[in-house]
This record gives sequence, structure tokens and C-alpha cells, in this order.
Amino acid sequence: MNREPYFKWLLSAAICILLFGCQQIEEDGWGENTGGILKVGTRSVENEEIPYPISLFAFSEDGDCIATQVVENKKEEVQLELASGRYRIVAVAGYSDDYVLPSVNRWTDVIEMLDEDAPETPLMMGMADVNLDAKTEDQLEIILSYSVSLVDVTLSNVPSSVAEVVVTMSSFYSSMNLKGEYLNPDYSFSLSCTLDTLGQWSAKPRYVFPGSSKETVLSIAFKMKDGTKTTYGYIWKDSPKANQGYHLKGDYSGNLALNGVFVIAGWEKVEEVEFAFGSNSKPDDEDEDSDLDLSALPEVGSFWNGSLVVDVGEVDASGAEVLLMSLEEWILTTSQIDELISGYSVNGLSQWRLPTYEEAQLLKSNYSDDNRKELNERIAAYDGNLVGLDGEERYLCLKSNVYYSFIFSGSSKITKAGDKRTYNVRLVKSHRISLSPISSDS
Repeated sequence: MNREPYFKWLLSAAICILLFGCQQIEEDGWGENTGGILKVGTRSVENEEIPYPISLFAFSEDGDCIATQVVENKKEEVQLELASGRYRIVAVAGYSDDYVLPSVNRWTDVIEMLDEDAPETPLMMGMADVNLDAKTEDQLEIILSYSVSLVDVTLSNVPSSVAEVVVTMSSFYSSMNLKGEYLNPDYSFSLSCTLDTLGQWSAKPRYVFPGSSKETVLSIAFKMKDGTKTTYGYIWKDSPKANQGYHLKGDYSGNLALNGVFVIAGWEKVEEVEFAFGSNSKPDDEDEDSDLDLSALPEVGSFWNGSLVVDVGEVDASGAEVLLMSLEEWILTTSQIDELISGYSVNGLSQWRLPTYEEAQLLKSNYSDDNRKELNERIAAYDGNLVGLDGEERYLCLKSNVYYSFIFSGSSKITKAGDKRTYNVRLVKSHRISLSPISSDS
């Protein structure tokens, strides 16, 4: 897939709007404290095309919307009639049917993304404060910058038995107010990939508000031609930033392993963040002489030491960290959690805990709907006395020491938990598994 056109566009200079302040106005017809007409002209750096329509808003110091105008094209004359005083001028450009731009009354009104597919067009915003006086001439420049991140994906060497590929990412903000503040942090979006003539599964670029957490959960789902589905999860220890682009480039290595690289192609800089996940992942800089024996590393979805392996981290020089989930389940209130955790152990493994918010997103993504039913069948075959995951009841997790709850359903939200009702509880544990170098004797 040739990305040069839109990446060239992404790396172009920021678009500027010039707001020419009140021209000197004849005093006839104007009182001493009256204002004038705020005339607006536009231009762009390096002759880049301005993304119309552009919405202009003038807010009072208290946040009330005093005047507004939608500029449909560069030929349209733009002017705002304002009394003398201090204003915040906000410009919004590049919005489309993918966004809901409200009827604005306050600068706390929000712009929202409509659905879980993420928009196909980037949103831009700029703002500046101005003090208007009817008897002076001021000039104000507002620089528009992208309020969103760009994300696309390309996967190579995907088996021919795969019929569909979907990459899901979370957590992100889903809205932004006209003060430039991001809101509603539980948004996730999916990138549906198509098979191109080069044998790669690719998704066209989408635009999303920045990540809302310090970590980003990635879930790559393969639906096979026989109807079965496998999902590979990875927690990236960072999150997308506004005004930058992220290209996910993965190479499927087979046997539950997916290796790839994030290429961040942004307006400000280009950065690479390498990642690997899956039971057979190995670091790129590992020498052949120091190859590790991965046979002791369990696969995601397998049972190990009386628990379920729900994630396998990157392999380093000595081993890898796995995330385990208890096969036991409890129904408790939040006040009973500490007592449970303090006394719980499995085959000598102690220090279990509730899932973090990010881990809950990974669990929800990997074990919802059909995947949950398949896992429950394997749990029943492993031990008929165990209960499977519930697809309707809420499970507890923690975010910044605050209790939240989630459902093993892809369409559900993670919300704050109450202190009265009961919740289902599954504990997790991060456990490091040491690996030995492969013996040179063969």
C-alpha cells in the first residue's frame, strides 16, 4: 500500500488562520464602549489546502458563546460582530459526518466521535485570547494543529487459512470540548483489514483522539475460514499523542506469535517503538549463541500451574513475564477484596490481585463473546468443577486504587463500581518465568 500521499500531507506545515482585529470605525453610531466587526482572513503555510468548513467561535471570559460563523470556502467573507472586551476565539476545521459538532452555547460543549470505527478525517483546532477595542486595530494569528492521532496497520505473512483480520486498540478519549480538553476515556476502536495484492492485510488510516492511559491495549483477531477465531493481545507501555501518526507494521511468525513495529510518523517527529508478543516471541537483538529454550514458556490461553495464562510479555535475556488469571471465581463486595487477596495462593504462588484497568481491557477484548464460550469449554474439560466466565455479570478491576467493573462482552463499557452490590471476582498475578539458553550439544 502506497502511503506517501497521506503521510506527505500529515507532515505538512500547520494551517494558520489570521483574524484581523477591529478596524478603526467611525464613532458615528457607536457608543464609547461598543466594539466593531472582527474581520477574518485565512491563509495556509506552504500553500497547503485549508480543510473547510471552518467553524469560528467567540467566547466570553465566562465561557459563553457570543458569536459564531461557519466558513464554507476561502471565497466566503468572514466577520464576527463583537462588542469591546476580552474573548477567546476558537477555530475548528476538518470535521465531517464522523464527528458530532454541537449547537454551541458554552466552551464546555463537546465534539464527539460517532462510532467504534474511528473517523476517516482528522480534526483540527486552534485558539487564542484577544482584547478588542473599537478604536484600535489588532491582528491575531491562530495556528491550527491536529487534535487527533493517525493510526493504520499492515500485517505480513498472515496464514492463508485466515479469512478476516481485525485490530482493536484501547483506551482513548472519545470527545473534546471547545476549551481543548479531552473527555470520556473509555473509547476503543477497531481497524478492519483487507487482503491486498501483495499478500498483506492492511487497514486504511483512521483518526482518533489521544490515548487516555499510560498504556495501550492491542488485540489482533484472526477469524479463520473454518469459523474459529484467535486473538493475540499485547500491552504497549505508552499511548498515542495528538498531532502524531502511528503505523502498526506486523509480521506473523506462526505458532501464536506476532512480531511487529510501531512506526510513528507524526507532524513533529518520527519515532519507532518495537514490540513482540506471543509465546514464541524473541527480542530482535538476541544473538544465536544466546537463544533461549522457549519450551518452558506457556502459550496464551493454556493452563499453567493451576491457573490460566492470559498474556505473555516480551522475552528478554533471561525469560519473560506472564499474566495469570485464577480459575476460581468469587462473588463479593468491594469491602471483601482485601481479605480474599491476603489469604489466596495457588500451588505456592501468592500475591494475587485484581486486574488493572488496562489488563481488564485486555481480558475483555480477548475473552468476550465467542472466545469466552470457547474458553469456558476448555475450562470445563480441564476441571468439571470449575465455573466459566460469565458474559453478563460485572467483574472487578482497579484503576488508580479506585474500583471499576467490566463485563466479558466486546460492546460493554468499564465503569466505576459501587460499594453496596456484589461483583464477580477473578484474581490475576504477574509471574516471571526464567528460561535457559539452548544447549549447544545437539
